[in-house]
Amino acid sequence: MIIVLALFLVCACGAPERSEPSRWLPVWQAVPSISAAVPDQHVRTTVHLGAAGTSVRVRLSNLMSDQPVRVEQASVSANGETRQLTFGDSRVITVPPREEVYSDTVRLTVTKTLEINTYAPAGTQCQARANRNLTSTGSYLCLVSRVEVAGFTAPGAVVMLGDSITEGDREANWPSLVQTDLAVLNAGIIGNGLVSGNDPMTTRVIRDALHSGEVRKVVLLGGINDIQHDDISADDLIKGVRAIRMHCQGRGVQLIVGTLTPWRGWTNWTEAREQQRQRLNEQIRAEFPDAIDFDAAVRDPADPLRLRPEFDSGDHLHPNAAAFGAMARLVRV
Repeated sequence: MIIVLALFLVCACGAPERSEPSRWLPVWQAVPSISAAVPDQHVRTTVHLGAAGTSVRVRLSNLMSDQPVRVEQASVSANGETRQLTFGDSRVITVPPREEVYSDTVRLTVTKTLEINTYAPAGTQCQARANRNLTSTGSYLCLVSRVEVAGFTAPGAVVMLGDSITEGDREANWPSLVQTDLAVLNAGIIGNGLVSGNDPMTTRVIRDALHSGEVRKVVLLGGINDIQHDDISADDLIKGVRAIRMHCQGRGVQLIVGTLTPWRGWTNWTEAREQQRQRLNEQIRAEFPDAIDFDAAVRDPADPLRLRPEFDSGDHLHPNAAAFGAMARLVRV
């Protein structure tokens, strides 16, 4: 009996200790999408993080391809320290088509930024877009679609779900300017519809917004692309908003809805389409008491169907950096 017990203790003490954190907070994401092939094998990108942590894992996405992709090396760096990433203890990973994989956990204290390096064969399709939340001047973000941290103190995350007005550009976006203790995640996609088109918000809300138990709130701003491209009615759009609300409620997540911003002067503007925008905004204000009135914040008092001149990027649809600041100040999350 004593010999057996001694052997058990020796085996137990000699076993490697590996424990995974039980809670992971998403602190940065790039919505997977079809994108150009990488012209060089080595891609280095620095991203802004929504919160700090003491351990890191990175997700690689091959969600949009029907071919496997091979990543031969990946690493992360922060505060002068670098960690090699492994996937099931291997530095090399082949991501199957239509799938995503997480790296193994690395102990690394991160605060505001994280440098991510990937090395993949030339010609690999990036499949993760992020015009925003990049601090580097490079144009590429290869395969990396999410960064998560453990050992965090932030109370959770808030996801901004929308189209190009939410995604922003390389210069600015309103989600990054929101003042909050929550980690802010930008899930905007240029040209995205609320209920129509490829992968609309009603379809991708679970994948891109409700993907973590640490998400506390979702801010929705969408519908203008449905109106201008597909002549979708306000009644059908509010049904889409309600569908997203049901998804959120089912996961205990608060949905906050924003009104659509003015757009007279844009190529596809017509009076009939404008009526649908105004009807949708009226329904949002009536049905969602905590709605964010982006429309009121950026419209021109002299012509409420237009953006204020100082808030117009020049195309009369997309707000500029000054407008993003005004929009962000309205968001209380």
